[in-house]
Amino acid sequence: MKSVVDYAKKNKLLLLVILPAFFSYLSVIFPSGSYYCFGGDCGIYFFGAQGRDAIWHLAIIENSFNKIPFVNPVFSGEKLYGYNWLLDWLIFLLTKLGMSSVTAYFRFLPIVWFILFTFLLIFFARKIKNNPLFVMLFLLLSYFAGSFSYLLTLFHTGSIKGSSLLFPQPVIHMMSNLSYAFSLLLFLPILIILKAGKLNFQKIIHIGVCLFLIMGLKFYGGAISVFLVFTYVILSNISQEAGMIIKFKYLLIISLSVIAGLLFFYDPLRSLKTGQIFGFSPFALVHTITESPNLFYLRGLTNARYFIQAQGKIGPRLIVIESLNLFLFLFFYLGTRFFGFFYTGFLLVKKKLDKFDTAVISAILFSILLTVMLVQKGVWWNTIQFLFYAIFLLTIYLAEMVFNLIKTGRIQRLLIGVLLILSSVPTSYDLAFHQRRTSPVFIPTPEIEALKFLKKLPEGIVFISNREELSKNINDPIPLSNFQDSSYIAAFTGKRLYFAEAQTLGVMGVDYKQRLQRIKKKDCTVLEEVGYVYEIRNFPKVDKILARCKPKNSKIVFKNESVIIYSMMK
Repeated sequence: MKSVVDYAKKNKLLLLVILPAFFSYLSVIFPSGSYYCFGGDCGIYFFGAQGRDAIWHLAIIENSFNKIPFVNPVFSGEKLYGYNWLLDWLIFLLTKLGMSSVTAYFRFLPIVWFILFTFLLIFFARKIKNNPLFVMLFLLLSYFAGSFSYLLTLFHTGSIKGSSLLFPQPVIHMMSNLSYAFSLLLFLPILIILKAGKLNFQKIIHIGVCLFLIMGLKFYGGAISVFLVFTYVILSNISQEAGMIIKFKYLLIISLSVIAGLLFFYDPLRSLKTGQIFGFSPFALVHTITESPNLFYLRGLTNARYFIQAQGKIGPRLIVIESLNLFLFLFFYLGTRFFGFFYTGFLLVKKKLDKFDTAVISAILFSILLTVMLVQKGVWWNTIQFLFYAIFLLTIYLAEMVFNLIKTGRIQRLLIGVLLILSSVPTSYDLAFHQRRTSPVFIPTPEIEALKFLKKLPEGIVFISNREELSKNINDPIPLSNFQDSSYIAAFTGKRLYFAEAQTLGVMGVDYKQRLQRIKKKDCTVLEEVGYVYEIRNFPKVDKILARCKPKNSKIVFKNESVIIYSMMK
């Protein structure tokens, strides 16, 4: 740690990259969870993906860990399984030290993460090439290099505005996916250990611990990490006579770490009761690039593919079509890292790849393979998160390529290197300056009052009305109550919900459909299973279960201009 600080002090130009990155990253997450007034709409605001994902994490933090086994915050009576909850548990521990979950999630942890991430990036970059220019390039590209989605918005609208929303991207978006961001704090030490070479049992134990913890943060990262380590160990030349036995022991330790992580954090047998977590659907995600009108739409190519597939034949034409689809998918998603990907081929031809590079490139190909071939239960396109780790790893080779272009001193290569840098950052610019304040959702002041009151009431399951989302203007602040499955009530009251977050429940493998049907049918027996009904007053009467059931034991315990809270306690 001290060596990194000394290095940064000696090479102060690194601050020209680090400081803008610090403020850009924090600008994505810091504004959320605070009280604002916009055009008379006052309340606690959340911006971008924070309006869903962060609130879900807050719901877990405020509800799940107060009981053992841990409980599901949005499906009463169910345990918490099939989900990466490690970061939420760490925040829960911080709340026990007096820090609010909102402060921990939106303020404290992002700062801690950025500092640790930067230290690890510098340390790792110096392991690759101990040159200040390379370290600066690696930092710059790790922080800011995004996709080529801005080329699509330029074509369709003449502007890069909105380009950062086209594709799920880890760059800067990491602040909207803290579990992924923190998984990199464990992924980088693994890379550092492997880059140093000369494995021993102590290093393998350290790697095993990192793998176990990564599984608790991101399953996708765990899968890519274990493949990376397995490949490296298999490629390692162990000089002792018992080399094969040592390799076997190393692989056994790694395997046990991953299996322990799976069982401890996910309880996969329970999740599998509702079907396989992943399904085999080749090119499902890839096809969106040429099927979507707002992307690289190729109607003729798409129609030709459908026609050939209808014939049930796999021939040269279909292979060419799918190869083009894959090429376009990788080009637009990887951005300038696409050229870093091909740079690895150049290194292969020049025989400049060592076992570390071979393992890393194998992991990149593996993550692309999983992204291309699989879909996920609940949210089919969630497998894009496998690609996030390929994107991160490809930064190594993009930085090397740009560094080698610049260091030659030849004007043509220097210009190419500068062009690669400049073409890497537009989507990050769009996110930092255009999109960080778009799509705001908020909890209005009257609801804040209601939630504070509900939080003080005795423990009980809360029922919220099921309804379709209201039509909305994306530029206007949207009350969170407009969303039928938001978990904000659980997040801000510490009380579990009878039902919410259908999409997330599907990802976790919870069998929720029967309960959802009961709610949609306004089955009055549902009210026998809850302690409170949280009713938004301006909801249509048809959406209010109490208007139909009229239970005798319902009692109004809170009422203001926006919310009525009923107690159903017997």
